Amino acid sequence: MLIFIGTGLSIKHLTIEAISYIIRADKIYIDTYTNLVPDFSYKILSSILRDKEIVYAKRRDLEGENIRRIIEEARHRDIAIIVPGDPFIATTHDAIRVEALKNNVEVVVVNGLSIYSLAASRTGLQAYRFGKTVTLVYPRLSKPYSVIEAIYDNLSRDLHTLVLLEISVEENKYMTIDEAVNILLEIDDKNMIGDTLGVGLARIGLDDEYIVADKISKLPDYTYPPPPHSLIVIAKPHPVELENLKYTCGLPYDLYVKYSRSKSYP
Repeated sequence: MLIFIGTGLSIKHLTIEAISYIIRADKIYIDTYTNLVPDFSYKILSSILRDKEIVYAKRRDLEGENIRRIIEEARHRDIAIIVPGDPFIATTHDAIRVEALKNNVEVVVVNGLSIYSLAASRTGLQAYRFGKTVTLVYPRLSKPYSVIEAIYDNLSRDLHTLVLLEISVEENKYMTIDEAVNILLEIDDKNMIGDTLGVGLARIGLDDEYIVADKISKLPDYTYPPPPHSLIVIAKPHPVELENLKYTCGLPYDLYVKYSRSKSYP
C-alpha cells in the first residue's frame, strides 16, 4: 500500500487518521523540499516513528527513476509519504500516485489543511470569489509577467488572487511579502497593483501567524514573522468581506471608510 499523508501547515494539524497511518507504515518518506512546516518537529512523533525506516526525502528521492522503486516497495509493504500541507495541492507527487494505480498498487490519501482553505477562512474573504492561483518566483532569466497578467485577469472578473511565494527548501530561499510586493510593482505595467487592496499572510496556522490588510504598496511597511509567506490581491470587497478585512485583518480605518462608500473598485 502507498499512503500519502498531509501534515497541514502545523504539527497541530495532524489528524487522527494521519497519525494512525503513520503508526501503520513500515517505511516513511518525509518530503523535505516542497514546502515548509516550521513547527513540524519529528521529535514530537518519535514515539510512533521508533523502529521505522525513515527517509528524509529530497527532490531526487521522489522523482524520476526512484518512482518505480517506491512503487515496488509499496507492492509488498505499507509505504507512507508525508507531505507538508495537503498531499496533492501545489505539490509534485501526482506522478507517483498515477504510476502506483497503473501498476495496481493500492493508494490511500490522507488529506491535510492547505493554504487554499486557510487563506479564505482566516481572512474572511469568500472562497468562491478567488480566481486563478499563481506562484510568484524570483526573476531569473525573465520576469514573471504571467503572474501579473493572471492578477489583471482576475481583477477584471472581480475575483481575488491568492499569490503563493517561492519556497526553495533545498536552496534555503523563501520569498517574503516585502520581496513579492517589490517584484509585483516592478512588473505592473498597468499601474493597477500598488493602490489595490491586499492581504499579507505570514506563518498561517502557526502560533505566531500574522495577517494584515492594506494597499499592496503599503504591505512592506509592516513587520512580519519569518516565512512561509503568502499574499492575496483583493478585488472589490463584498460588504461582509470588508468588515472582515477591518476586524480580522486590521484594514486601516481610512481605507475601510473609503471602500464602504465606494460602489466600484478604484
